[in-house]
Amino acid sequence: MTFGEKLQSLRQKAGMSQDVLAEKLDVSRQAVSRWERNETMPETEKVILLADLFGVTTDYQLRPEVERQEPIRREKSNRFLTEHLGTLARILGWAAVAWGALDLLGILNIARVLWY
Repeated sequence: MTFGEKLQSLRQKAGMSQDVLAEKLDVSRQAVSRWERNETMPETEKVILLADLFGVTTDYQLRPEVERQEPIRREKSNRFLTEHLGTLARILGWAAVAWGALDLLGILNIARVLWY
């Protein structure tokens, strides 16, 4: 989705005409129309005002939507790490429990005596 498409969508969702938006930003209705048709881009200060007006970030307004493939790849790699780190943590946890149980039973003390 382009800047213009996002702007038009946000404006319409707010129930605002191009004239009303233009008045709020102190620009002409034609300027708003050119922005929505992606013929021109507003000045930086106007982009900030638009973000504040519609409750979105400037990043959302300015970045074209990226294909969904990249976030899915990241999601899969994060899931892979999480699953494997979780498994490792469970193994280490059980090892600590076993060590503690053996220590409570005195088996480790016997092993230490025999070792030295």
